[in-house]
Amino acid sequence: MKSVIYFSLLLFVITSSMKAQFTVEGKLTTKNGAIVAASVYVENSNNGVVTNEQGFYKITSNEAKFILVASAIGYQSKKISVNFNEGDTNSKILDLYLEELIESLNEIIIIDQQSGLTRQTPYAVTAIDMTTLQSQFNPGGLAASITDLPGVSGATLGTGIVKPFIRGLGFSRVVTIFQNNKLENHQWGQDHGLGLNNLGVKRVDVVKGPASILYGSGAIGGVLLVKDNDFYLNSKNLSGNFGASFNSNSLGYRNFLSLGQSFNNNMFLAIDAAIENHADYKDGNNRIIGNSRFNNQNVRIHTGIEGDKFKNKLSFTYLNQNLGIIEDGELDKTLATTRNDRKMQLPYQKVTDYLVSYSQETFHDTFQTFLHASYHYNDRSEIEEDFDEVDLGINQHHTFISGRISLTPTNNYKHSFGFQGGFIKTLNKTEAQEILIPDANTFDIGAYYLGSKKLDKVFLQAGLRFDYRKTTAFADRDLLIDYGFILPGNPSNRQLSTDFNGFTGSLGATFTLNKVSNLKVNLSSGFRAPDLAELFSNGPHPGTNRFEVGNVNFEREQSLQTDVSYALKLEKFELGASVYFNSISNYIFFTNTGSVRPEDGLQIWEFQQQNANLYGTEWQVKYTFSEQLNANATAALVRGTTNNFKDNLTFIPADNYSLSLNYLPNFIKDLQLETNIAHFSNQNRPGFNEIATPAYTLLNLGITKNFEFGNNKLTASVRANNLLNETYVDHLSILRAFNIPNPGRTFLLMLTYNF
Repeated sequence: MKSVIYFSLLLFVITSSMKAQFTVEGKLTTKNGAIVAASVYVENSNNGVVTNEQGFYKITSNEAKFILVASAIGYQSKKISVNFNEGDTNSKILDLYLEELIESLNEIIIIDQQSGLTRQTPYAVTAIDMTTLQSQFNPGGLAASITDLPGVSGATLGTGIVKPFIRGLGFSRVVTIFQNNKLENHQWGQDHGLGLNNLGVKRVDVVKGPASILYGSGAIGGVLLVKDNDFYLNSKNLSGNFGASFNSNSLGYRNFLSLGQSFNNNMFLAIDAAIENHADYKDGNNRIIGNSRFNNQNVRIHTGIEGDKFKNKLSFTYLNQNLGIIEDGELDKTLATTRNDRKMQLPYQKVTDYLVSYSQETFHDTFQTFLHASYHYNDRSEIEEDFDEVDLGINQHHTFISGRISLTPTNNYKHSFGFQGGFIKTLNKTEAQEILIPDANTFDIGAYYLGSKKLDKVFLQAGLRFDYRKTTAFADRDLLIDYGFILPGNPSNRQLSTDFNGFTGSLGATFTLNKVSNLKVNLSSGFRAPDLAELFSNGPHPGTNRFEVGNVNFEREQSLQTDVSYALKLEKFELGASVYFNSISNYIFFTNTGSVRPEDGLQIWEFQQQNANLYGTEWQVKYTFSEQLNANATAALVRGTTNNFKDNLTFIPADNYSLSLNYLPNFIKDLQLETNIAHFSNQNRPGFNEIATPAYTLLNLGITKNFEFGNNKLTASVRANNLLNETYVDHLSILRAFNIPNPGRTFLLMLTYNF
């Protein structure tokens, strides 16, 4: 009898301590469809999740009664009281509809933790969602995925190598912030890609125009702020996605995986991985463009703590790329082999990147702080003559630090003080057969102040920054001595130093005209110190027919831009427009001297410097016809000339216009249809040594369908790019002088499983 009593008491204690699990799941939508990455959580708890790419959520609670909160940037938050009464099942389906927040035009939302930049800033800032299927399998990586934004273009050397351009400025005039690290890996070479794809990336915010006050040298054209997809921060269970993509034109495939989880102690752990492989692509005439093949392998790991007062994150990224180099004479003598041949052939680039970064934020009653430190190792080889030889090989070590302290606004005043510093060590590989630039050490340091004042309907912002950069070139290693590399002036100790310093500033205002519109006016300056190639180049560039010559006497580029932007956001209609004028002193450009070296027949190219002007306009119009149909139209025009307005600059994109339609039929659940037509006008304003390029029009179509598998979702997508199989050469193609076309008709197939 005692045993029965003890057992009954034990059973009572166990069952009493166990709580039932109550589950609520559903979909978050707005008039434009599903809301991706919205927050859904139980009020006054740490229990929360984010919606997946189809807007679905699932949350579990130990309580039978609780308040469920759904929120997303740009939408009005919604609170719902959830009650599980006795006799009810332990699961409920609750779909939520969020109303758009018209006042979101002026919301104070941080878009960059490093600088404290907010949405209210007078800078022209636009964003692109990288979690959409359209962006997930662009062979050109991240740089190619953002070219849908008005004013943003890409200089290409085949499908695997794309360099971003903003308002006619690119290469080392655009700064990329990735994992809060300022990338310096390929900025000095026009025929080297950005070295990034969208693995683990949520969105990219694009700052158009000079932003050197916040990001230092190089931010003369603009800044790419790459934001990680931290979907796992609000998920207490293991969540993520995996999938595969196929590119019919290059017979390319990509397999990818993302996993992450946040634990009860506020720690998190996540991993992203992808492998991608492409054969040679075909142009609009179904001609195979030889040696356009490439492949890459990418892994990213994140861990840290995400609390209310303290946040930190430690990240590691590994990227290995093998990139075929399309030769100048491809149309005369092709390197194409069999259709599905993926084996690397000469010439090609082998690039490996390792990036470790640590960032932390603290929040106090009167101030906030941000600290960051990162180390980036870039190993690059150009292999041209023999697989066992490295023609041009460079190792780069980059250590970068930054910090910021922002005082909590008092009397609507906000003050931020920040600094950035870096040390870059560049070394030629001992096995390199050719040397283009010397070994070098570069030291950077900069400090800035950014202040703002919020009035009734005006947000004022002003800032000032000072920078110092010193570069010391070394030609004293046996490798460079034996090669015969000579620094400018041939100094006896075979060392040469240059330094650049100066101030930059900005002054702007955002005017809230009413609840649905605002006007931004900004005057900002930027600067760029000449890079290693521009200062010290003195050798043949493998993979080209050039002997490149730098100039150690260059001054730093200095720009001053006036920018005016207008935004209107109504219930069904949105309008964005901007005009700008950017004056650049000491603009550096690359040109053919017309001379040929008698010893090897290489054309002599050299860097030159003079003043320049860039000006243009960008437009974007959105109209929502109904909950099922909306349209988006964009236009961008940019002009670039020397200071006398007589000579055109190089790499100025053609005028372009696009129209997109998105349709969500209500007779088929979770189906989306899209079409896009983009027209690029004649670019008949060629710059130095350029040729004009004719107009062309591209038609793209896409269809996406979501399928439910229990609580998980499968997304299938089919997209046709260049459906009319247009044969064209983009004006920003590095190979336009040799009339090598861009890819022809391409079908993209993609499957993604979200759990």
